[in-house]
Amino acid sequence: MYKLKGCIAWWWQQIIQPVTALATYARLYTLIRNKENPVKMFAKLIVVVAFVVYANGYSIGAPESACIDMIPRHPVSAKDPPAPYTITTSTDVVKAGTPMKVTISGKTPSDTIKGILLQAREVSDNVNILGKFIVPADHPMAQTMNCGQPDNAVTHKKHEPELDQRTITFTWMAPSDFTGAIKFRATIAYDGAVFWVGEESPVVKVIN
Repeated sequence: MYKLKGCIAWWWQQIIQPVTALATYARLYTLIRNKENPVKMFAKLIVVVAFVVYANGYSIGAPESACIDMIPRHPVSAKDPPAPYTITTSTDVVKAGTPMKVTISGKTPSDTIKGILLQAREVSDNVNILGKFIVPADHPMAQTMNCGQPDNAVTHKKHEPELDQRTITFTWMAPSDFTGAIKFRATIAYDGAVFWVGEESPVVKVIN
């Protein structure tokens, strides 16, 4: 079923969004050319711009408003678990101030990843976001983001569909001033209409 929704989402992203954007820009040109009343033109301009922004918005990454609940502001609800993805780590014990790897993988070749929001959270409260991620600037589909601190989360960036990946690995640096248990927590999107919220890795202990 989610493959069908994925097909619909592809049509939305690849066909409907571009056509809608062209139509709204054409409408804007018509407003300016016809020299409508400035107040009316401004009001219509706001509607046009808002629609274009909504249509193209979250392909550039998760919004900051999703940092706490990790729910993307898509016009559809998250899918029920289990997700067709796993989150694994290179170790279950890491020293404070040292790096480790975290990997998100689709369970089958068709379970690719278009969008993500990934964080490390303290197990005791499941709210405190810890450490920082190291993502190269030229990464084909991901970038760091600020969820209260620079680089303490990873999200997707705008990319072509052929750059969706089944497996994606990131380097996480454990904080130097923390010891305790953490879990990696992620929202994983197959596409804009099919996504899972709050998927978790096994526990990792941060020690001195």
